Amino acid sequence: MQKQKIMILGASYSLVPLIQAARRLGYYTIATSIPGDYPGFSVADESCCCDITKPEEILQAARKYQIDGIATCCMDVGLRSQGYVASMLGLPGPNWEGAQICTDKSRMKQAFQQEKVKTAAYAKVYSRDDLEKVCETLRFPVIIKAVDQMGGRGIARCDTREALLEAYPSTMSATDKDYCIVEEFLTGTMFGVEAMVEQGRPVYFLPVGDELHRKNPFFLMGHWTPCEELRPYRAQIQEQIERVIRAYGVVSSPMNFDMMLLDGEIYVIEATMRAGATCLPELVGLHFGVNYYEMLIRLCMGERVGQYFQRPEGERVPVIVKQLEADAAGIVEAVIPGTAVGGDLVDLSFNIKRGDTVRLMENGRDRIGQVIVKGDTMESCEALLAEVLERIQIKVKVKDEN
Repeated sequence: MQKQKIMILGASYSLVPLIQAARRLGYYTIATSIPGDYPGFSVADESCCCDITKPEEILQAARKYQIDGIATCCMDVGLRSQGYVASMLGLPGPNWEGAQICTDKSRMKQAFQQEKVKTAAYAKVYSRDDLEKVCETLRFPVIIKAVDQMGGRGIARCDTREALLEAYPSTMSATDKDYCIVEEFLTGTMFGVEAMVEQGRPVYFLPVGDELHRKNPFFLMGHWTPCEELRPYRAQIQEQIERVIRAYGVVSSPMNFDMMLLDGEIYVIEATMRAGATCLPELVGLHFGVNYYEMLIRLCMGERVGQYFQRPEGERVPVIVKQLEADAAGIVEAVIPGTAVGGDLVDLSFNIKRGDTVRLMENGRDRIGQVIVKGDTMESCEALLAEVLERIQIKVKVKDEN
């Protein structure tokens, strides 16, 4: 019998576990990306060189290969193409309309308003004149955002009118659109939520704590679960999730949310129709006792997945995941982990080696590795993480500024 074919949008290191999961489940995998030295190409059964940001190009390739499913994770770059192909070919996955909404922060905010999702006040900006009006209508601090970027690109917090006007050109240079948005900067407790939707309903949702790097804009360095402080707000969180599902028209898709707890109320900052990055699939999988990448594949191939997330709460596993950063910029002379992986240390890995150049952390692309720990309690996870971090040595020859 011929294997069913699944197209994976993206071939970078973050897509490798998804490709491997599809192969374990017996599917024929087609890694799809622009040409380059991407590790996913060597892992998949076949490579397809296409621009995954172009939905019509991906649809043509999907028809050529006669695929049975299409998937991506951890990044938005292929999401519109996934939604377009799934909708045009009648495959499970994000719908085209929802994919367009969640990859344009302006349309996202408009959809939130229509379904009464609780979110920050905002304005759409086409010009400096619009920006001047924003200064009169929104409360500072504000955050200016390129609507079609992720990972902190084209985003800045602005505490004053002068800072906002100064940030505007940089934001517009980062976007392909002729507009951006400015929204009020809420100052509560940020957290994330991972969820999976089938037949228009969430089969699970998992609030996760966020460790933020305090740059401008801030970006994610890690996550943990469970978050006991969020337990009293689960009903509010679920209500907001269901409103976003209606706003996007989600039928079958993983979802990732940025949320905030402020004065006892839950706000949705952003939401997208894919699994999150920064080790979130690993965190969810360890917590529920499943391989989450396999769940993503099963969902996009039309399987029902709700039964896999029925692990009793008392048996769910505490987990912490953390991105690693260099203490100095320069040339790597040695990477010494100091601790062997095993037991409750699930992963300690580096994406740098001797001779590589590293930078001080400015955004998530400057990560040098990751740590994943689990344990019986959050306290035991924290203690193990601290011990592992203490033993890591990254020897860097600092660049001569002269």
